[in-house]
Amino acid sequence: MRCVIVSDFATVNGGAAKVAIESARGLAEAGHDVIFAAAVAPVSERLSHPRIAVELLGSDEVWRVSRKLAAARQGIWNEAAHGWLTSLLACQPRDCIVHLHQWTKAFSPAAIDAAGQSGLPVFVTLHDYFSFCPAGGYYDFRRGGPCSRSPMGTACVSAHCDRSSYAHKLVRVARQWRSDRALAACRDLTFVHVSRFARSFAEPFLPSHARHVTVENMVEADRRAPAEVASARHVLFVGRLTQEKGVVLLAEAARLAGMPVRFVGDGPMADQIRRANPDAELTGWLGPEAVSAEIARARILAAPSLWYETGPLTVIEALAAGVPAIVSDRMGAADWVVDGLNGRHVKQGDLGALVEALRQAAGPVAASWGRTAHARYWEEPLTLSRHVAALRRAMPLDAKRLAG
Repeated sequence: MRCVIVSDFATVNGGAAKVAIESARGLAEAGHDVIFAAAVAPVSERLSHPRIAVELLGSDEVWRVSRKLAAARQGIWNEAAHGWLTSLLACQPRDCIVHLHQWTKAFSPAAIDAAGQSGLPVFVTLHDYFSFCPAGGYYDFRRGGPCSRSPMGTACVSAHCDRSSYAHKLVRVARQWRSDRALAACRDLTFVHVSRFARSFAEPFLPSHARHVTVENMVEADRRAPAEVASARHVLFVGRLTQEKGVVLLAEAARLAGMPVRFVGDGPMADQIRRANPDAELTGWLGPEAVSAEIARARILAAPSLWYETGPLTVIEALAAGVPAIVSDRMGAADWVVDGLNGRHVKQGDLGALVEALRQAAGPVAASWGRTAHARYWEEPLTLSRHVAALRRAMPLDAKRLAG
């Protein structure tokens, strides 16, 4: 069997690229031939494997194109990418599948169209909601809360909900129109969801002829003794400091709860975090080993997302380390947190509920949550081999199954 994995980037610069690269590596190690089709260099060392062939378009990320009009045009439809990917897929055997991970940063919806026109089975992993939402997160940045509009309906198109300008929103709308048409034309289409929550949320918005599977992402974690939660005092956030992540809400809640808070990451909301909580600590971005050490030193990790987040993996990493988590009740990571057992669910955007959960975590129950988190995670860890096994169950990975 051969799999063509399509990703804007060939190196790890975010969660989607990391999962695409690790999936390629895992499939290759399981004995499958992989073509990793990327638009933007450089190429990760993880793609160096006898069964992985890397094909590079040599394009730029859309918003790094110097002229704005050219960038917008490429973002809506990258004609060069369409021709390149069409030629690449035309050379593949009929037992090949196409697996798209990311296309909005360079490939554009042209990648979906080329995949569909190939006649090969097309799989699309939803790391976000760009498969139906122009802004990708089903989140209204102007209102500061989740969206409730019908995607691509009149209210959606006319709403200035983008984090940038309305002109930028209209470019996204045009791109979504091309994406919707390309997905509708895919005859053999499967959406791969990274959590049960994300599937239940997204499925009603997606083309009715598609099928749906859930394949959880892999987590890099070494099994060690549970973290010493009882001796820790602070709540930790790890990730990009953006509005939809609920970071300002967390800063204010920690101040009201009297709990120290530490933010690992950076982003546009850093100053607002400091204004909401002058005692908050912000470390900036750290390397993977330093992030793991930060997690192990926390009393609890918080992910109070204001959007319907498909992940994030940092919650799973915390549970694997024996650190409990407080999560929004409307996000994928809530699948792994059992309220009152290994952490807490809080109502999305509810400051009072978050304050109450932090105050509870400051008490002796946090140590019990941490031990339970560690035990439950390691009963069935999210390893790369588990991820690949789930992919193999979901995909027609050999000619016999494809013919059947």
